[in-house]
Amino acid sequence: STTTGIVIVSIAVLILGLLVDRKIESIMILHDFYIVLAIMTGAGFIGVLLFGNNNDANQRDSAVNILKYISIIATISVFAIVITGTIGYIEYRITEIHSAKSIIIRTFPFAHNVMFETMEYAGLIGPLWSTLITYITFHYREQIFTNIAVRNSLIIMISLAIVYSLIISLTGIV
Repeated sequence: STTTGIVIVSIAVLILGLLVDRKIESIMILHDFYIVLAIMTGAGFIGVLLFGNNNDANQRDSAVNILKYISIIATISVFAIVITGTIGYIEYRITEIHSAKSIIIRTFPFAHNVMFETMEYAGLIGPLWSTLITYITFHYREQIFTNIAVRNSLIIMISLAIVYSLIISLTGIV
């Protein structure tokens, strides 16, 4: 199942990081993995919303269960993004001459002062956003497909969340 795969990848990356003595690098790889996972689950959620709208009650119930599962995976991955990002942030903030922050400030101060600081704080809204989407999914259930306002609101919220997370992610890459 998907959950098993996510757990196996997470554990494997951590173990490999420990084996090659690259703990922080393995945590940051997991950070990126969870970002991609959150974006892909958001895209999957929109796909089910757009193409899972059937008049058959059994198919609609199945689609609602899929949406619940996807929303939980997305919310867990967003919280994992914040946790792994916090670990990376602590390591990043070390003021040694060879630390990532010191090197970035020497080579491209704009990257730290504007991009990194923005990314660090703007990302904190993600858990609230994903939890709200999960709440709406569990609260409205079948109405997601029968009430066009709920469905369109979710599509807009998730689309904006995907764009928002891509922009924040790109500020961390630069």
